[in-house]
Amino acid sequence: MNAADMRVNKTLMRREFWENRSLWLVPSVVAGVLTVLTLYMLVAVLVGHSNTVNNVDIANGPHFQLDNMPDLRDASDTEITGLVRIMTGGLGAIFNIIMQIVVFFYLLDSLYADRRDRSVLFWRSMPVSDTRTVLSKLATALFALTAVTFAVTVAFQLVLVVLELIMGSVLGVHPFVLLAHPGAFLGAWLLLAYGLIVQAVWMLPFYGWFMLASSWAKKTPFLWAVLVPLGIIGAEGWVFHSFRFGRMIFAHRLDWLGLAYNFDPTSFRGEQGAEFMGGSIFGIGNIGQLLASPELWIGTVLAAGFIYGAIWLRRLRTEI
Repeated sequence: MNAADMRVNKTLMRREFWENRSLWLVPSVVAGVLTVLTLYMLVAVLVGHSNTVNNVDIANGPHFQLDNMPDLRDASDTEITGLVRIMTGGLGAIFNIIMQIVVFFYLLDSLYADRRDRSVLFWRSMPVSDTRTVLSKLATALFALTAVTFAVTVAFQLVLVVLELIMGSVLGVHPFVLLAHPGAFLGAWLLLAYGLIVQAVWMLPFYGWFMLASSWAKKTPFLWAVLVPLGIIGAEGWVFHSFRFGRMIFAHRLDWLGLAYNFDPTSFRGEQGAEFMGGSIFGIGNIGQLLASPELWIGTVLAAGFIYGAIWLRRLRTEI
């Protein structure tokens, strides 16, 4: 691919972000709201804290003693690493769910909206093929899901760390121990980035199906994307009295976790705690077993078929 093609691809992706501001605006707003709520809790704790009785009383809120707050002075390196990973993973999960919803509606509208408002005729006059247009929209979804989720998670986590340092120093639980473990944060962020990339590839069949529904539908692509799988699930249950197709769809969303990391998400419990999460939850062998998974390659083939169908329909259909 030459430099001119790269510039065209970048321009197409920028266009998607310009026209679909929800891809970055929604997670930014959510992070802002969570920051304000966290600041409110911090102020409430600081105002309600009493050094004389060593407890915290928040008006019309909870009451707790410092004995209930984790003191990090005696925490081992493994426990600190685990705590940072749990924090990073938890925040990443929150923003990932939000971005999954945003990307879902973005892809459903990606090939439908320009047919509805007939702007597809304008874009057809430009020297850009339907294949490149469809692939740029898919790449935008993957990039938004991965890069935006990662950036917002890291930024919000840094804000939380600063607020935790302020609150912890007042409550006397020595949170500054975290600053002596910058490698724990770097490692947790690398694990998060790796997980988001694996998830984006793993979810390709879903994204391809959403784009196929968007290119096919003359009205309400949401119904096509949702009702067709539900119809298949219902027909299977009625005829064969089984739920294999539905179980396959719902299980596929999380199957990658057990392959990408050294733990089973379905059996993971809180009592495994920071010490477990601070251990070796990832190794080179995880990449090998992920690449050796038939489910990954079957899903990739299905995604390629769906995306090819979306490109083919894009060429046939113009305005609605």
